[in-house]
Amino acid sequence: NLYDFNPAKDTVDDSELTGLDRWILDQFTAMQRDVTSAYERFEYHVVYQRISQFIAVELSAIYHDCVKDRLYADSANAPCRRASQTTLVRLCTGLIRMLAPICVFTAEEAWGFLPGDKADSVHLADWPTDELELSDEEKVVWQNLFGHREPALAELEKARQEKLIGKALEARVTITAKPVDLDVALANAEPLRELINISQLELVADENAEAPTYTVTKAEGAKCTRCWRWETSVGDHNDHPEICGRCVEAVA
Repeated sequence: NLYDFNPAKDTVDDSELTGLDRWILDQFTAMQRDVTSAYERFEYHVVYQRISQFIAVELSAIYHDCVKDRLYADSANAPCRRASQTTLVRLCTGLIRMLAPICVFTAEEAWGFLPGDKADSVHLADWPTDELELSDEEKVVWQNLFGHREPALAELEKARQEKLIGKALEARVTITAKPVDLDVALANAEPLRELINISQLELVADENAEAPTYTVTKAEGAKCTRCWRWETSVGDHNDHPEICGRCVEAVA
């Protein structure tokens, strides 16, 4: 995912990172502190467990799953794509350095593939100290969005079992809740759609709703053959009738 990334010219500032990029870097900062502390106590089993858990859960199951679309389908220099590549460089550089004491040769090999200027060897590089922490306000937002993600994923799984949908990108999820329960989601609708990893998200504020409900239906429009999202814009472009408007711009 970094094959076309030149850190010297493609890196974006922290202020230009998306909320999801900032969230994963916040999680990485917490993990990095725990791993550094474990190394200082010579507790290598804690190092292994903490890194493994982070890679399996926050990094793979959540972050990578969500950003595949922007990495593969956005145009090469799209701000969201460059933001994620900036994030991936920071994650990869830090992980390799943290793994170097216990995966000596593998870390050295991986280090050689990192783009940009760096020490000749990972074993000559400084210990990672790059940190990014979410503000209290940002933490509230992401706690709220993840609060919607879990029940939405549960309903998507039910829909899959009932053969209503196959992949999550075939789905449209409608969340109905009291306005006070939807305030954060309404202000962050696109990040929430990306977090649930669906094609379409509808948010319905209803004063009479007793508790938030999550309804899965088939997404509207048609499947884009390039990004696989279901979009109503598929077929609108004569030269590219099988792809959506975003992909038309990307291939242009």
